[in-house]
Amino acid sequence: MLRKLLPIVNVKVLCVVYFAHFYSHISYGIIFWGSSSSMRNVFIIQKRAVRIMLRLGPRSSCTEGLKNLDILTVPLCYLLSAILIFIKLTPLFMV
Repeated sequence: MLRKLLPIVNVKVLCVVYFAHFYSHISYGIIFWGSSSSMRNVFIIQKRAVRIMLRLGPRSSCTEGLKNLDILTVPLCYLLSAILIFIKLTPLFMV
């Protein structure tokens, strides 16, 4: 979908499409499957999507692109979810 929209829309719209279609799938249930071995594959697909959005080459670094687009990587999404759950459940264990 990103490749089809690339010549038609700007980067902001591509970000909206990314967050609607890709990030929603990543963030749903990441706390359960985030430590699995397939997380590396999802991270590679995420980098491929960012490279498409920014019109980068297949071997270009997308670190700056992730920062410019305000996109968290898959490992950081997992870490954020784990921290938020820890903060939410900590009062239950403080007896």
